Amino acid sequence: MCCVVVLKLASSLLNNHEHIVQLCFTFLLQKWPSADFLEIHRSFFQRCKELSLRVLRVMALSLGLDPDVFIRAHALIGTDENKTTLRSLYYPPVKTAKENQLRCGEHSDYGSITLVFQGSDGLQVCARSGEFIAAPAVSGAVLVNIADLMQRWTADRFISVCHRVLLPPEGDSCTRQSLAFFVHPDDEALISCCDGSSKYPPITAGDYVTQRFNETYEQAEG
Repeated sequence: MCCVVVLKLASSLLNNHEHIVQLCFTFLLQKWPSADFLEIHRSFFQRCKELSLRVLRVMALSLGLDPDVFIRAHALIGTDENKTTLRSLYYPPVKTAKENQLRCGEHSDYGSITLVFQGSDGLQVCARSGEFIAAPAVSGAVLVNIADLMQRWTADRFISVCHRVLLPPEGDSCTRQSLAFFVHPDDEALISCCDGSSKYPPITAGDYVTQRFNETYEQAEG
């Protein structure tokens, strides 16, 4: 199963582009290369889930909170009531680069955390100074990104990381392959500042993601 964003297309919307911001989440059956591949994917998804919950527990402990405060909001990972997604990210070879071209533009993730498995360099993260620095691929290591909803949840104690992927060095047109496990709280989980403050108003995780997609595509239209 894979979480897919489906744009509701209707003939009445085609001329004004309103379809871009009318988003619907659904789970669609996918065609798999083989039964073995499907089982490997399911097994890897489960291991990513287990690792994510361990990370969330450590994060709660570091804030002096109930160790399970974040875990309880991720009880439905792997169901259609949670938008956690495992994605295979393939970057094709680049023969001729354009000026200021990137493989993946600057962005942050919407959920709680993201696990990144990368086999080659190219990923950069934005430091507090505003400078982008390399996040090199380390053999056997998993990169953990803080995402936007976690920043809101912790009232800015944990800061979401803006990141991007660079083109390969000049003269190197190789492909790039990575895996990303985008972790989200359950759709109906109510996210409010865990320090008891009112820095951000409460919102369900599902509504937050829909809101962010709407904002993103409205900006693209503008």
